[in-house]
Amino acid sequence: MKMTESAKKDLFEKIVRVYPTLSPKKRRVADLIMRDYKKIFLMTAKEIAQECQVSEPTIIRFASDLGFSGYAEFLQYMKGLLHTELTSVERLRKTRHVPDGGTTLMKYCRNAMRNLENLMNSISEKDLKKIAKSIYKAESVYVVGYRASATLAQHFGYLLKKIRENVFIDTDLSWQLIDSLNTARKSTLLLVIAFPRYPRRTIELMKYAKKCGVKIIGLSDNPRSPVVTLADQYVMIDVEGVSFIDPFAHIIAFLGALVHEITFLDNSKAMAGLSHFDQGVKMANEFYTDEDIEETLEYRLEGPYVTSLWPQKDKD
Repeated sequence: MKMTESAKKDLFEKIVRVYPTLSPKKRRVADLIMRDYKKIFLMTAKEIAQECQVSEPTIIRFASDLGFSGYAEFLQYMKGLLHTELTSVERLRKTRHVPDGGTTLMKYCRNAMRNLENLMNSISEKDLKKIAKSIYKAESVYVVGYRASATLAQHFGYLLKKIRENVFIDTDLSWQLIDSLNTARKSTLLLVIAFPRYPRRTIELMKYAKKCGVKIIGLSDNPRSPVVTLADQYVMIDVEGVSFIDPFAHIIAFLGALVHEITFLDNSKAMAGLSHFDQGVKMANEFYTDEDIEETLEYRLEGPYVTSLWPQKDKD
């Protein structure tokens, strides 16, 4: 049975078990959830109360009847269930239920700050050091992320390559990765990044890696995530969004902190890696220098670029 089906079954069984003991008002709430449970995640407690024509305290007491400490815990439970099921259209529809309070940019910034605060309160320094040590000790590290998480995998892998060798990034499930896992040593580490909705090929890759005896570190959002279930070690970072767009600012912050923590485990080795990286990009003339910028400015002021964009008026 799929994880989402199991969670849905668990929710419905909770409701069916207490339904005979519920008051008529609470049964209206139960009926709404059984009829369209996804809708609950898109509504506030006040909106649910209005639709069911009951009071907000009735909603809170209903959550307690199901075995939750309150509505907040019930909502968290629902979020864990629905993160795997909500489509992009449904996530966009949820945006309309975000209370008005400024511009779109302000809403996204506030959301990012809430996620950052949750991150600081949920991951201890001990957990960060433990994950960093596992990555540091691995002989080879494969950083994997598909679809939206490909950006995170690329970012973390790029930074990690600066301070250590044998780092490989995969964002499209290449045959090279499958072959590498098949012949991998015990010291090989697979770091998997996946957030809702979890790509199926990510989970299949993790199952294959386990068959190959490869150690897995998973980065995902909640205990029901299949990434957490299959990983040997894991980090859970809650993702609270305001739309179908994945809010990754706090995850980027965590990945940056993780790279720094790995650096601190052997500072001299990290410095040697960074020096090697700097020498390589200098030899390849990879980045612009001050002289290049000055040359570009001169071209912009004097060259055909200006003429084509801002044509001179014809003289009389």
